[in-house]
Amino acid sequence: MRRSRRRRTLGLTVTAREVRIHAPSWTPRAEIESYVRQQHDWLRRTWARMQSSVARPDPASQNELHYLGRRLRLDVRCSLFQEVRRCGDTLHVYVPPGADPRALARDWLVSRARRLLAWRLARIARALGQAPSRFALSDAQTQWGSCNRRGHIRLNWRLVQAPLALIDYVAAHELAHLVHLDHSPRFWAQVIALCPDALARRAELRRMGTALFQI
Repeated sequence: MRRSRRRRTLGLTVTAREVRIHAPSWTPRAEIESYVRQQHDWLRRTWARMQSSVARPDPASQNELHYLGRRLRLDVRCSLFQEVRRCGDTLHVYVPPGADPRALARDWLVSRARRLLAWRLARIARALGQAPSRFALSDAQTQWGSCNRRGHIRLNWRLVQAPLALIDYVAAHELAHLVHLDHSPRFWAQVIALCPDALARRAELRRMGTALFQI
């Protein structure tokens, strides 16, 4: 449930992962629960439709992951000590007995994302002539990035799986919010100034987004 001082009405958003309840900050919980119960049939139909549209992971994909748009094969080996090393298009994952190799591979991606996303953000910030006051990674399930009024920018670590061009688009999108904290025509003009083919990159990110969120 998400409450907001700006919101004036109750609402629902259904994604493949969750149902979000949007409510004004002053709305009593009993009123919210009554509203959700009234929407029960619609929620059930919509949730079922969303779940049926979710692509089920291919078992073969459990032996690979993506990094900067490239497919890496996971080579899992038993070891007394855990370690992850990349060699070309192979990611060697050394795991102690009982450890989860996918979790270690995920940690490897997060560690790469921390440096790489900060680098791309700083690169585009120089072109804008304005930098965020703070940068951090995000683990959001449906959002690639965010920027608040204090100039804090967060980028989803899962972006490290995508090609650099798509990472740069998200970075440009969030940096443009430092100038225009909305999605007005002026905002999009700023995004395009930083990333001329932003709309094409946006469409490509939407196309491959479901696969990137599976890890």
